[in-house]
Amino acid sequence: MNVRDKVVEAAERLARTRPYDRITYADIAKEAGVHWTAVRRHLGSRQDMRNWLQRLQTALETPPADTRTRILEAGAAVFARLGYPNTSLDKVAADAGLTKGAVYWHFSSKQDLFLAILDLHLNRQLRLLPRQLDQTLQSADPESALADWLAAQLCLPGEEDGRPMLFLEFVTSSREPEVRERLQKMHGLMLDGATACIGEMQRRGWVRADLDPQAVTLMVDALLKGLVVEWLIDPGRVQEKDMFRTIARLLWQGMMPQKS
Repeated sequence: MNVRDKVVEAAERLARTRPYDRITYADIAKEAGVHWTAVRRHLGSRQDMRNWLQRLQTALETPPADTRTRILEAGAAVFARLGYPNTSLDKVAADAGLTKGAVYWHFSSKQDLFLAILDLHLNRQLRLLPRQLDQTLQSADPESALADWLAAQLCLPGEEDGRPMLFLEFVTSSREPEVRERLQKMHGLMLDGATACIGEMQRRGWVRADLDPQAVTLMVDALLKGLVVEWLIDPGRVQEKDMFRTIARLLWQGMMPQKS
């Protein structure tokens, strides 16, 4: 561990036990096992150090669940904006308005944070998908509802949460064995859940009985991923509402039961 990290971690430990204005250079130096001048070099003037300690104590008073949520949200935004290779826990901490130590309290590494974001997003999709599909097909106008659902999967227009870019990071980072294994497992669960939903809709008579549910699921999933790639190349084309209506019409006309 380098000197700066020793100083920061020592300061954070002290900040958990005493008021920020009662912590001195000497206290931190003793806790870190360094000379007091090293503390000044890394934390700045006494006033700068006190301001930093005050912000740190405010962050530490935030409920752990809220802090973790802030880190996950900031991490998703930074990974989407900068990509996996250019992201660091320092940058995530800055985006979340937290210290690096607060981030390390919840996540041991950049990969640990990335995998947690991957799990969060895929679990959310897995949880919401059955209800979304059910509501879409029970709508008074299923074709229009399907078009809206397709657009919503890509978070279009706006991309406020950077979802398409984050998806790309999940895929391109799957060269790392642990990321690939987690992505394959969670994505497989999502596909299995969607396949089960299609099967149930066939039993209710909402989808043609002669279609293979797994093939339908893979086709729609591949379509959505293809649209993400198209958006990354030329966002303007993929934001056209008529495009989603046309795709929904093709899908619905192909899946709906044939009239006798």
